[in-house]
Amino acid sequence: MSARTRMLHAVLREHGRDLYARALLLTGDDAAAADLVERALATGLGRGHLPETAEEADARVRDALHRAFRGPRGDEPPLPDLDDAAADGAVGGDPDIRVSLRLLPQRERVAIVLRYVDGLAATAIARQLDAPLKAVRADLEAGARTLTEARPDLRIDVDDAVEGGMEEALAVTLDGAR
Repeated sequence: MSARTRMLHAVLREHGRDLYARALLLTGDDAAAADLVERALATGLGRGHLPETAEEADARVRDALHRAFRGPRGDEPPLPDLDDAAADGAVGGDPDIRVSLRLLPQRERVAIVLRYVDGLAATAIARQLDAPLKAVRADLEAGARTLTEARPDLRIDVDDAVEGGMEEALAVTLDGAR
């Protein structure tokens, strides 16, 4: 088994659930999330220098996942109505956050996920996505406004979305395993 294959197995074993959960949050669809993770793994580990640890490889794959999602893609699955989502199984009648995120264009969605899941500041998001800071700030502001209107229960502060956050990413799991 090659070193690249061993690293792929290590990333999937140690971080696969988190990568899939992040992709599902971004895409809102099981098949689209699996496809996004597959593309990110191929891009992040497919060529070039092989990372030395599974954590380094995970960071590279997460970056590839965000960039792949932000870039051009095929059509997304149809967006369920927020009222239907609330009736279809969200806890306490609350719509699933994935459905609410699907109200946002891809660029805004990835910026909002990086801001609130990873806790990153606009400057760190711009660096991670290799995008202009002005564009990231605009995406955060527009995304926060849309979510505030659609889901006031989320209590998103537009100014905090644009100005808050940390300059460095922390390793966080979405399933609470770490």
